[in-house]
Amino acid sequence: MDSRTPVNPLREDPDFLEYCYRRVLEKLGFAAEHAEIVARCVSDGDRNGKLTQGMGVFEIPVLLARTGTMDVTARPEIADEGPTWVVIDGNRSSGQWAVTMAMEICIAKAREHAIAIGFARDFNDAGAFGTYVRMAARENMCAMATNNSLPLVSPWGGMENVLSGAPFAAAAPGGVHPPIVSDLQAVEVHDGDLSEAYFQGRKLKGRFLVDPDTGELTDDPAPYFEPMEDFGRISDCRAPSVFGSPRMYAFNLFTEMLAGIINPMARLSPEIAGPPSYWLEPRDEALTGGACVIVIDPSHWMAAEEAGLRSDRLVEAVKGAKRRPGTDEIFLPGERGWHALRQGGDVAVLRAHWESFVRIVESVALDIEGLRAAYRGQ
Repeated sequence: MDSRTPVNPLREDPDFLEYCYRRVLEKLGFAAEHAEIVARCVSDGDRNGKLTQGMGVFEIPVLLARTGTMDVTARPEIADEGPTWVVIDGNRSSGQWAVTMAMEICIAKAREHAIAIGFARDFNDAGAFGTYVRMAARENMCAMATNNSLPLVSPWGGMENVLSGAPFAAAAPGGVHPPIVSDLQAVEVHDGDLSEAYFQGRKLKGRFLVDPDTGELTDDPAPYFEPMEDFGRISDCRAPSVFGSPRMYAFNLFTEMLAGIINPMARLSPEIAGPPSYWLEPRDEALTGGACVIVIDPSHWMAAEEAGLRSDRLVEAVKGAKRRPGTDEIFLPGERGWHALRQGGDVAVLRAHWESFVRIVESVALDIEGLRAAYRGQ
């Protein structure tokens, strides 16, 4: 077993969880359309096996809605646009709504003009970015998407969190085989990784924390981790995180180029307040600085099905490679998540996330078994 495999995760029906997310959000004042979008995006993380990007992420819109930092009554809107680009002002709504809107508009523009780029700003956390690029892959298009965040990692050689814990996702359409979906984080460890290791009593996958007093690197978050009451993921860590290589450092800055530097309405990561505990109080600014999505429709220069056929050839070459001893099958990025999503069935949930989720449910005068009965009675 991998040293980072979750210890005895719970398993739940993802349709039931999505129903619960929606009900909780509606209790917090989200409009039905808004609640549905956020619940669907969070559920997509669960269904694709993103243990820290499904239920764990749900804590964030709940926290921001409670404090008023997220305006649950606001609607994202187009601030500016041209034939091949659009700028979305999130109006302090959720990132799920703002980035979904940017992706939907860019898919439509790429269908007409071959390529489109979308920017968003003034929105809150958007969760797993594989969710958004899969929207384009389902339309036989290629896409990439990223956003920045509050400072969660130190620059190369530094020991102060200045740069973002950026997600980056890219997808190409598939044919017979699933689309290739690269869903990454542009840091070695983010806050979800730290909380998962802490609550499971485990070390990190490498020495990616730096002692704030000595400057020594460590793989043990326990001495520095500061859990927050009632939360299973949101937390502070006194030890800044570091990059494992200059390549990851460069990749992180690439995401900032897209999400911050060329985004006409965005804040840069160093301009966003932190640490996470800062956001426990009401703020009149959104949690995220900016996002960028790019969509490409290859049907403008090749037959509509050709990209999928070429993807299949690549997938078959990769999966047909000679395997190392003990490897039963070679998988492509996103393949197992895509199959899990297609096949359905229960999904894994970290126990710390479930315990926090139960408290969230109870805090809005609901209870899990009552929700389960209502879901079954639909």
